[in-house]
Parts: sequence; C-alpha cells; structure tokens
Amino acid sequence: MSFSQELIKASQPYLIANEQHPFIQSVLHNQVDAKALAYYIQQDLQYANAETIVQTALIANSKTVDDQRLFADQLSRHLKSVSALFQQLSHNNHNEWSQQYDAAVQPITFLYRQHILAPLSSANLLAILTPFEAGIWLYVELGKFLSQSDQVHQDNPFYPWVDELQHGEFAGKDGISDKFMAIIDREAARTTESQLAAAKQAFLRSCLLEWYFWDAATKQISWASWTESALDGQAGEL
Repeated sequence: MSFSQELIKASQPYLIANEQHPFIQSVLHNQVDAKALAYYIQQDLQYANAETIVQTALIANSKTVDDQRLFADQLSRHLKSVSALFQQLSHNNHNEWSQQYDAAVQPITFLYRQHILAPLSSANLLAILTPFEAGIWLYVELGKFLSQSDQVHQDNPFYPWVDELQHGEFAGKDGISDKFMAIIDREAARTTESQLAAAKQAFLRSCLLEWYFWDAATKQISWASWTESALDGQAGEL
C-alpha cells in the first residue's frame, strides 16, 4: 500500500463524517441557510488567502523545474478560480460581493489557516504539501458525493462549488489531487518513519478541521460568540 493509499484509507471515517454533516446534507437537499452560506463564503475566502501562501512555499521548496511548474500552474488556476467561484456563490446567495472579501477571520478559520501554514518553516515539501492536499482531496470527494447523488441541480445556490470540483483539473487521474498525491508518495519514499507519522497526522487533522469548518458555518461561530460563552461561564462551541 502506498502512503497516499494509507492516507485515504485512514481518512474514510472523516470523509463519512463530512458527508453526513448538516451543512453538506443541507446542500444535498437544497436547503442551505443563507446566513450559513454567507459565513462559509467569507471564511473560505480567508482560508484561500492562506492557500496562496502555502502554494508559493511549495514552489519555493521544490527541487525540480517540473514540480515548480506544477505548483505554479495550480497557483495560477487557484487565483483565477477563487474569485470567479465565490462571486457566483455570492450572487446565488444574494450577497454583495464587495462585502464578502474583507470579513474578519473567525476562530475555526484561524485554526485551520494556522494548521496549513505551520509546516512552512520546515522547508520540507512533504510536510507542507500533505495538510494542504488533504483539503483538496476531501473537497473533491465531497463534490463527487454531492454530484453522484443527482440531487444537486443548477437551482441550488451551492451548485457552482459542486460543479467546479468535478472538472478534470481537480478530479480524476489527471486532476491536481492525484498529481499532488503522487508527489506525496515520491517524497514519502525518501523520508523517515517519524516524518511519515507527522504527515499522516497533519492530513487527518485537515480532514477534521474541514468538518469543524462546516460546523462553524452552520452555527456562524465567531470570536464574539466564543467570548460570550466563556465570560458567561457557558460551554463554548468548538
């Protein structure tokens, strides 16, 4: 079993949990709450900013021109697609696009951003790529889950997200997720058991944080709500 296959196998419970999360189920049944979707758009834009930083680090820490070109091409697609996708989601949700991009970074987004940015100081390609690829892999799988349900149609405000993730540049054997997994396997063959264990943990934590990302959107968790819960002596939302 390759290391990427090991990651995918270990991630199955996390994938199922994400599929069953109320946010994803609301997408499936075309019942997405407008406030939850607005929160998701705002916070995923903030997460996307961290993804840009990660991808520049992947280019900088690549040892071959082929790797540099692959990461650079993906960064270019990322910069082009993020605005287009979220503008469409905002339009579908009747939100002003100009008001979405400058939203404050909320707690779960902050934690998830820190999680994918933390390995950058290691200058280790495996350590940087693995937690980043986890989010891409999970999104592709969730897109597949929603698409194959044949329940998400163009009248669904989340349809552009589902459609985007089924395109060849993301999904399939020629998609970026499989290409990133191939690099992970190559780098895994060159590293130590302790580094493999750390990479696996980082991959699984990204999958876990994706679940909490949906949960934060569903509940619109904010620093204000966390502060209120703490100061009132209540159990805080995580």
